[in-house]
Amino acid sequence: MQITVKYRSHLADLTKTAVESLEAATVKDVLRHIKTQFGAEAEKEAKSMLIAVNGHSVLHLAHFKTALKDGDEVSFLPICGGG
Repeated sequence: MQITVKYRSHLADLTKTAVESLEAATVKDVLRHIKTQFGAEAEKEAKSMLIAVNGHSVLHLAHFKTALKDGDEVSFLPICGGG
């Protein structure tokens, strides 16, 4: 199944891309792809970011075990704070 992955912030710098398409069945597969293609530093950065599937945080889904289906969008977003 084909999904779209969007990288933002420092992760986009590490991967040298903002968007790519790939085949993955779970968020864990996407993280594995990041480590294989872009290295351990990129994987570490990805895990520290807000990960969203179709706009919903994986923290409210099944975390890294979140299943993906054809056409899904996985986004890696920086965590921001402020007041």
